[in-house]
Amino acid sequence: MMQQIHGKNSAVIRIPFRAPFLPLAMEFTDKGARGFGYGDREAGGLVLAVEELFSFYAPRAAVASMVEIELEDHGFRLALSISFHAANPDMRAFNLTWRVSHDSEDSLDTLGPMIAARSVSSLRLDFGGDERIVIRMTRDREYPPAGAVPLPPPDVEKSVRLSDPSPDDLRHFAAMATTSCAPFLPSFLAKPGMAADMLAAGRLSAVLALSGDWITGGVLWRPLTDTCIELYGPYLFRDDPDDRTLTLLLDEAVGRISRSRARGLLRGQGSLPGHERFFDFLGELEMAGISGHAARSVYYYRQLREESGGVVYCTARLAAFLHEQYDRLCLPRQVRETHGETALARDASVLAVELDYPRSLAVIRPLCAGRDMAANLAGHLDLLRDEGILNFIVEINTGRGEDTAFADALAETGFVPRLLIPDAGQGDLVIYDHAEGNALS
Repeated sequence: MMQQIHGKNSAVIRIPFRAPFLPLAMEFTDKGARGFGYGDREAGGLVLAVEELFSFYAPRAAVASMVEIELEDHGFRLALSISFHAANPDMRAFNLTWRVSHDSEDSLDTLGPMIAARSVSSLRLDFGGDERIVIRMTRDREYPPAGAVPLPPPDVEKSVRLSDPSPDDLRHFAAMATTSCAPFLPSFLAKPGMAADMLAAGRLSAVLALSGDWITGGVLWRPLTDTCIELYGPYLFRDDPDDRTLTLLLDEAVGRISRSRARGLLRGQGSLPGHERFFDFLGELEMAGISGHAARSVYYYRQLREESGGVVYCTARLAAFLHEQYDRLCLPRQVRETHGETALARDASVLAVELDYPRSLAVIRPLCAGRDMAANLAGHLDLLRDEGILNFIVEINTGRGEDTAFADALAETGFVPRLLIPDAGQGDLVIYDHAEGNALS
C-alpha cells in the first residue's frame, strides 16, 4: 500500500483492487472526508459510493490490478475519484433511467452502482489507455437555503462605488439576489453559505456595487474550464435607468478577467443591454412553457486571447455544423470526419442529467458512448417528459470522443445543434436542443 498527501487539499491511496481491501478504502474515504472538515452526511454519501463501486467493479477489474482513490477538497464540495483498469465494464446503472428487476440476478447485481450514483452530487467518467477508467464524483457540503433579507429602499443614496466582497458580504449578496427573484440565478447563490465558501476557496470571484451602506448590485465569475470563464450577472437591486451601475460592474469584471490566462469569457443568461461593448452575440434559446425574462437564454462570448487552433474528430453530421460555426466565428480548427468507432467499443452508453425545475429544463451530458445511444437518449426523453420537463439541452465536448460519438444518435432522436461556445469544454462546447421543445430564435 502507498499513501501520500498532495498538499493540504488532497489525499490519495493506491491499494490492491480486491475484496479484503474494501474496509481500508472505506476508512480512507471516511477519515479523509472528516479530516477536510465535512460532516456525517457528506462523508456518509461518499463512503457509500466507494463501498458499492468497489464491491461491484473489483471482481470485474483486470487480474491483480490496483485501484487508486483520491479525495480533493474544493472548500464547498469534496471530489472523489476511483481509478482502475477493466475491459468494457457494465455502467448502465449510472443512467437516470436504470431500473433494477427483482426477477433477474444480473439486474440485482447493478443495484450497487445505481445507489452510488444517487448518493453523490455529480458523477463523470473518463477513459484512458490500457482500459483505464476513472469514475469522478463530487459531494456538496450541506447548506441551508437562502432566507429573505431586505433590499435597498427607493431613496437609497445615488452615488455608487465598487468593492471586493468578503465571504460574509457575498453571503448577504446571495441572499439579496435570491430575495429579488432575479432570473438565471446559479444554484450556488440559492445557498449563500456555498457562495461564501467558493469565494474563500478561490473558486469564485465577485465585485459588488455599494450605495451608502447598501449593496445595490454585483457581478460574479468563475472558471468553466481551464481556458474559459463564465460570468453571472450583473444582478441589480434598484433601478438603473442609464445602466450606470451595470456598466461599472461589467467594466471592472471584464477588465480583471482580461488580465487572467483565460482565452474566452462566456455569459449565458438573459439579454444584456449594450452587450456590443463587452461581448459578441452567439445566439439564444427559447424555453417552452416559460414566461418573462427567463423564457430566453441568450449566449454572449468575448475572445480574450488569440486562438491556438485544434483538431476535432467527429461524424459527418456534426462536422457540417462545426465547419459552419468555425467559419462564422473565425476559429482556426481542423475537423476530421470519422465513422463513430468509439460507440462500438461498449455495449451501453451513459448519460448525466442536470435538472432546472423552475425553467422546466433538463441539461443532458454524455458520460460514455455505446451501441445503445439512440435508445438511451429516447428513454431519457420519455422519463423526463413524464416528470413534466418541457425543455431539453444536450452539451457535447468536441475534444472528447465519448461525446462526439453521440452526434448521429442525437439527430435520430430529434436533437439539433444550435450553438458553439469556444473553449467551454474539453475543446469547444456544442449546444443541442430538441426540435419539439425549446427552439432557437
